[in-house]
Amino acid sequence: MNLSRYDFNLPSQLIADRPRKPRGTSRLLVVEKESGRITATSFDKIFNYFSEKDLFIFNDTKVNPVSLILSDQDGKEQRILLVEEVEDNTWKVLTRKPKERSFILDGGLSCYLFKDSNTKEWMITFSDKSQIFIDKYGMMPIPPYLNREPDSMDFEDYQTVYAKALGSIAAPTAGLHFTKDLLNKIDIKKISTEFLTLHVGIGTFLPIKVKEVSNHEMHKEKFFINPKLLKKISRVRNSKGRVLTVGTTTLRALEAFSLIEEQSNDWFETDIFINEGFEFKSTDALLTNFHLPKSTLLILVSTFLGNELTRLCYDFAIKEKFNFYSYGDAMLII
Repeated sequence: MNLSRYDFNLPSQLIADRPRKPRGTSRLLVVEKESGRITATSFDKIFNYFSEKDLFIFNDTKVNPVSLILSDQDGKEQRILLVEEVEDNTWKVLTRKPKERSFILDGGLSCYLFKDSNTKEWMITFSDKSQIFIDKYGMMPIPPYLNREPDSMDFEDYQTVYAKALGSIAAPTAGLHFTKDLLNKIDIKKISTEFLTLHVGIGTFLPIKVKEVSNHEMHKEKFFINPKLLKKISRVRNSKGRVLTVGTTTLRALEAFSLIEEQSNDWFETDIFINEGFEFKSTDALLTNFHLPKSTLLILVSTFLGNELTRLCYDFAIKEKFNFYSYGDAMLII
């Protein structure tokens, strides 16, 4: 399938650089897969579409503030995104116009930016435990399309209220709409909830560079799911309930786990790329944000909903001036 199939024009003013405040007041586009009916409502009405027979599944990964601005001895700043810790205190990084150099920081701390002679990738090594540097100098790794630097507000805005397992370099953004009050309402309505963990990696930031979608290769991401969850999913479905996956990361983890022959109480890695023709085994409904053109996330949504209906939803959202991307509004597919 050609990548152009997943392109669309989006007015720049619809790209939200801040979330709606207070949290939980986003707009919600609801689309029914069978009828094709599209409606607009507010996010707090999401509970109207579910009952005590249903199950909500969340990704409880926690974003590590791995965006660092470091200054060398000449006062020149270097913005660095820590992508992956390849060995103790040494990370693979993304950075613009890199140059091998040292950074001397407060308290005798230092680090060294260099190009690996074998992989040709840029790395940084720290003089002490890397988390010390992250905790002291790190900012939240907000997406580059927000066209601004991260600030103190992002420490709260770019983290779900149920985040628990530290390890992501991007937020599972569909979950950003939930507040503790909304989670309490789920309990009051007796809707079951479960959590899994998928640490969001660099694949979130990388565009598809091939014209033929099936030739794209995903980066691996680590995830953990208790095998008992799949049994609970079966019980819910057998009782005519539905499984709502909160976010594309949750969906990827569930569908990847369902393909593993020997499921165990361990961490796994997945590079699953969900595109046209994929058969979903663990998901009935999906809550997601509005994604970038030609992105793997848009392709996933289009695969779940169908390309034509996805286009209609995005046209509707643009016409009705929904906010897009990580800090944007939400879309519920039922």
